Amino acid sequence: MHDSITLVLSGEAGQGLQTVEEFLVEALTQETYVFSSKEVMSRVRGGNNSVEIRVSNHPVFALRYTIDYLFLFNDHAVDRLRPRLTDKTVIIGEANFLAASDLNGHTTKAVPFIDMAKQAGNRLYENTAMFGYIAGLLSVNTANAKALITKRFAKRGEAVVDGNLAAFDLGYAVGSADPDKPNLVMPKDFTRKPIMTGNEALSIGALAGGVNYVAAYPMSPGTTLMTLLEDQSRDFGVLVEHAEDEIAALNMVIGAWYAGARALTTTSGGGFALMTEAVSLAGITESPAVIHIAQRPGPATGLPTRTEQGDLNLALYAGHGEFPRVIFAPARIEDGVELMARAFHLADKYQIPAFVLSDQYWLESITQHEPITVPTNYANLNIVKTEEDYLRYKLDPSGISPRGIPGYGKGLVKVDSDEHHEDGTITESFTVRQAMNQKRLNKLNLLKADQLDPIQGGSNRGEDLLISWGSTYGIVKEVVDSHPEKSWTHWHFIQVFPLPKHLESALAKAKSITVIENNATGQLANLIQQTYGIKVTRRINKSTGEPFYVDELETLLEAN
Repeated sequence: MHDSITLVLSGEAGQGLQTVEEFLVEALTQETYVFSSKEVMSRVRGGNNSVEIRVSNHPVFALRYTIDYLFLFNDHAVDRLRPRLTDKTVIIGEANFLAASDLNGHTTKAVPFIDMAKQAGNRLYENTAMFGYIAGLLSVNTANAKALITKRFAKRGEAVVDGNLAAFDLGYAVGSADPDKPNLVMPKDFTRKPIMTGNEALSIGALAGGVNYVAAYPMSPGTTLMTLLEDQSRDFGVLVEHAEDEIAALNMVIGAWYAGARALTTTSGGGFALMTEAVSLAGITESPAVIHIAQRPGPATGLPTRTEQGDLNLALYAGHGEFPRVIFAPARIEDGVELMARAFHLADKYQIPAFVLSDQYWLESITQHEPITVPTNYANLNIVKTEEDYLRYKLDPSGISPRGIPGYGKGLVKVDSDEHHEDGTITESFTVRQAMNQKRLNKLNLLKADQLDPIQGGSNRGEDLLISWGSTYGIVKEVVDSHPEKSWTHWHFIQVFPLPKHLESALAKAKSITVIENNATGQLANLIQQTYGIKVTRRINKSTGEPFYVDELETLLEAN
C-alpha cells in the first residue's frame, strides 16, 4: 500500500531549519523514500521560512499541499502556513509558541525542545533535540542518526559531539513514546538511494562537459552552481571568475570559447536580461556558449527566492536577429547531469548558444536517485588546426564552418560582430549577408538529428495527453501513476527547443492536450501551437511563486 507523511519545519532564517532538514533526509534516505524542498523569504534573518520533507514507502519526487506534522521554531511560524492545515494536522512546538498561535480546533503537542537542549548541556542543541524527536516519531535507526551527528560535529570537539548526542537521545525518547506516532509501513527490501540537489547534478554535468572556465555575477538561485564549481576548481582545473556584472560575464564566456576554453555562465532571469546583446554576439560570431538560467518569478526582482517557469520565452527569443540555439530543461536528477554535459557538446559541435533552464524548486530540492552514469563523450573540442589560408566562416552547406583557435596552427582566427566575409572581414554585401545568414540558420536542420524526445509515461493510447516540462515532472508523474483509470498519457519535454518535428502526427491524433506549466501564460503551450499548428485544448498554469503540489494538481485536472 502506498503511503506518505508530510513534515513541515517552520521558522525564521537563521534558526537552523536547514540543519534539521539535512539530518532528517540523510537518516531517512538510508531506510525509506524521501523528498525534501524548501521555501525561503528574501532575507538573511527573520521572516518565515519552511522546509517540507515527504516520507513514503514508495518513491516520491513531489510535495503535497496538506501538512501532516508541523514543527514550530518560533511563536509566529504557523501564520503563513495556516491554509495548509487540516483537522488531521498535528502541530508540535514549545508550549509558548503554541499558545501564541491561535490553534483552536487543531491537534497540538507541546514539546520542551529548549529544556532538552539545556539538559544536554547547551541551548544550542535545540535543533538536535528536535531531530531526535522526529527520528523517534518515525522510528529512525538510531545508529545511523548518531553517526550523522558525530560526523557533523567532530571538528568542534568531543564535548560538542557528546552534548548533541545527549540532546538527540532526549528527543528520541519522547518521540518514540508518543502514543499518536504515525503508522507508516516502511518499504520491504529497500535499497539505499543516494541523494542530490539539482545544483549538484548540474555541477557534475558541467564537469562532464569539460567546463574549465566559469564567469558569472551572483544572482539567486543561479549562484550555487558557480560556488559548487569553484569548490572543484583545483581538482578539475576550473577557473571561476566573479564578473563585475552579467554583461561582462557572458562576453567573458564568449572570449574564453574563442581562446579554446569550454565556458559557462550561470544567472537568473534578471541577470540574463542584461546578457541578451552578448547572445547575439555569440550568434553572429558563431561562438559556442553555455548559459544556465535559474528561473524565479519576475518581472524585475519579483519574488527572488521563489520558483517559476517564466523564462522560456526569454531564452527562446533573446538577442536581436535570427540565429539557432538549443534549450534544455532537466526533469530528473540524472537529466541535470546529462543535459548540462550535452549543452557543452552541442554548443561546441554546432557553434551556437546552448541554454539550460532550471528553477529554484528543482535546484534546491533534495532528491533520491538511481545510480548515475556520468557521460564521457561530451568533453571533446571540435576545433581544427588552422592553415595560412584559414577561413573562419567558410561557406558550407551544412552550416558548420571549421572552428580554429588562436595559436593552434598558422592561420589568423578573425571573428567579427558585423556581417563578414568567409575570412572574417566586415562586409556590407547583400549577397554575402544572405549566404552567411542562411548558413547559420542551416544549423537548425542539423540539430534535428540531435533532438531528444520527451519522457513518456502513463497510458500508451495517446488520446488524453498531459504535457509538462522541467521541474514539474515528478508532480505530474505521481498524479498520472496514481490514476491509471484516467488513461492519461504523459509527455514530459526535457528539450524544449527545437521541438521534435516527428511528434506532429501523434499530437494531431490526441483527443485532448493539456499543458501544465509554472507560469501564467503557457509559454510551452504557445510554442507547441506555433511549432505543430495544433491547438492546445487546456492550459493549467500556476504563477504564485510556489511549485505545483500533487493534491493541488489532482484537483485541477479533475475540474472542467
